[in-house]
Amino acid sequence: MKISCFFFLFALLISTASYSQSEGIQIYNDTKLPSVYVYVDADSLSQLLAPGNEESDHEYPATFIFSLDQHTDTVKNIGFRLRGNTSRVSKKKSFKISFNTFEQGRQFYGLDKMNLNGEHNDPTIMRAKLSWDLFQNIGLPAPRANHVQLYINDEYRGLYLNVEHIDDEFVENRFGTDSGNLYKCLYPADLTYRGSDPDDYKFIPSWADRRTYELKTNTSEDDYSDLAQFINFINNSDDVTFEREIENYLNVDGVIKWIAADILTGNWDNYWYNQNNYYLYRVPDKNPVSDRFHFIPYDYDNTFGIDFLGPDWGTKHVVGWGPDQSRPLVNRILSVENYNDRLHYYLKLFVDEYFNADVLEPSIDRLKSLTELAAEADTFRTLDYNFSISDYHRSFSEALDGHVEYGLKPYISTRAAATLNQIRAVNIAPIINKVDYYYSASESALQFAVSVTDESTDSEVRVVYRFDDEPGSNSTDLLTTNGADFSGILSHNPEYNTITFFISATDPEGNTINSRVYKFGYPKTVSESIKINELMSDNETTIQDDFGAYEDWVELYNPLDTEVNLIGFYLTDDFNDPKKWAFPDTTIPAGGFLLVWTDNDDEEGPLHTNFALSNDGEELGLFYEDGLSKSPVDTLSFGPLSDDISFGRLSDGDSVFVSFLTPTPGFSNSSSVATEPIVQLPTFRLLQNYPNPFNPETTISFQLAQDGMVTLKIFDALGREIAELTHGLRSSGTHRVSFDASHLSSGIYYYRLDMGAQFEIKKMMLIK
Repeated sequence: MKISCFFFLFALLISTASYSQSEGIQIYNDTKLPSVYVYVDADSLSQLLAPGNEESDHEYPATFIFSLDQHTDTVKNIGFRLRGNTSRVSKKKSFKISFNTFEQGRQFYGLDKMNLNGEHNDPTIMRAKLSWDLFQNIGLPAPRANHVQLYINDEYRGLYLNVEHIDDEFVENRFGTDSGNLYKCLYPADLTYRGSDPDDYKFIPSWADRRTYELKTNTSEDDYSDLAQFINFINNSDDVTFEREIENYLNVDGVIKWIAADILTGNWDNYWYNQNNYYLYRVPDKNPVSDRFHFIPYDYDNTFGIDFLGPDWGTKHVVGWGPDQSRPLVNRILSVENYNDRLHYYLKLFVDEYFNADVLEPSIDRLKSLTELAAEADTFRTLDYNFSISDYHRSFSEALDGHVEYGLKPYISTRAAATLNQIRAVNIAPIINKVDYYYSASESALQFAVSVTDESTDSEVRVVYRFDDEPGSNSTDLLTTNGADFSGILSHNPEYNTITFFISATDPEGNTINSRVYKFGYPKTVSESIKINELMSDNETTIQDDFGAYEDWVELYNPLDTEVNLIGFYLTDDFNDPKKWAFPDTTIPAGGFLLVWTDNDDEEGPLHTNFALSNDGEELGLFYEDGLSKSPVDTLSFGPLSDDISFGRLSDGDSVFVSFLTPTPGFSNSSSVATEPIVQLPTFRLLQNYPNPFNPETTISFQLAQDGMVTLKIFDALGREIAELTHGLRSSGTHRVSFDASHLSSGIYYYRLDMGAQFEIKKMMLIK
């Protein structure tokens, strides 16, 4: 049975967490005010807060308690330290909670870390929260945030903002994978060209102890090649090449939305103005959502009229908003007419829908009502700038002395009015918001779902494509339309393996724009035929490896009449890590077998794995990476096995599994003697939803080989049940169920089909 590896993340959280986890807690719930309690040794706390230790990242062991309503979660042995840049020397400190420092792999509701920000520059303790909410509204990947009350050793430390940490869990949730390079970019990260050597971008400023572009994932490889290529392109490509190819390097639309949001929020401590505070994330494999760089905003306390530099951010003109310095990313994007028009379009759109007094003032009033008692009791809030309780209340409606040059509400009205007066009317070329495509094996076709934004809903959208190994195959197909959404099906000739295509959109005024170029490798259907045929987890006398040792082994079987190369295949005993061990460049002959030694000693040879099978039984999976995803080819679970007893298929490639008294490593199972019990593999199949990604509706299909009780449920990325779509007796055959996610936010979701003791999980992505 093919079981998605992602379900086991949920199982791992439930089964291995060393804390009590209550049902129903939402970590970033902003309709209530949770409390966070930290208990740390008194001497450790004194050392953490001692003058001179501000820049230390040493983590002290502590106990963490999260309390919301009647729900309380306790996590022991967490890491506790200071965080931030200039906030480290403030009197109201910011703190980082790390759940996996001392217990590797542990998470708290899917989180490795938690950032508790003191917001000492902002008397309202609300500006960053409003910024993060704006990014959520305009559809950019950005941290979630809510207010919490912080207590350390039972001393109330004040009202804090709990801001989601940007790490591998964050990008997995937003982009569907954490396999790409995530760079944290701090001052002076201006993205100027420093040379062709990727190591040139690992530089550390003389006054800092960290890299300007700090790789946060894939740190063991420490490969900056993708960043170097990107910076080289945005600095050194000619204008024609830049406009034609920048979409292949970067999610440009996301950057333009970020520029518009930063103009509105008056954020100067950013890439554009201060070469600071952002992340870049790139997934190197061909993924329909994330195979280029994405811009992720970071650090938004110095906004909404907070200023230490001099300009009037409420009225500063949107044209030439940044400084007269080298900022190649923004400068080159805004030099393209279509992109510049789009900035003005988004500025008006965001002011009309999200950034105006009618929308924001009710949110401000709600948050103030929720938090004002906690803010008034926050004595640490007063220490840095002597903000009194009166100052706190006044700061919502008027400026204060010093760096608070606007009251929160007056800034919004001023900035919105100035923006509408400064932008120009534009007739934008269509904006291709997203291109989703999905391979339907049953129809041997690519299915497209395209979303387009324009002043008109009468655009024509086409897919322009060619089969790379078919000379002269350039073609254009018109996609069908339903308002701003377009769809189509492109049949696939199995003779050809790779297709290159782009989407072209033309509005009624003749404005045309092309998407980036996509290259899709059709799945190698032969991969689905390879079987885990037999295995042994306690080899005492059965067969020796090439070094004369009796090691665990796994046998693969190729039922095809052609040989299969195993490049791109992986073997794992942990479905959370489907690429645990990669097959070398080797083949299985037609109708043949391949023996792999699972001895946890991959240095002994190319067919020795980096894991061993458990005598007590476990899961085992064969996965294949087809360029789009890591797909399960064959997976199974087995229980305890006695010495020299193997577990395998009753006959080669059969659906029935048995234990063998006479194992046959490297040979046909038909000559073996079987023991009881016999295990029948599942009799149903869960299909990938379509469209995927989707917004807001999708269809989930499943096939039953026999009648049976079936349950289909939806879960979010933290494993919480969202909906039950079907439950009851279903007849054999194909069934389809529609799922409407209009009430949900963008992100990764999972759907699970249960039939008796058997189940299957698949992942889907909602993008709004």
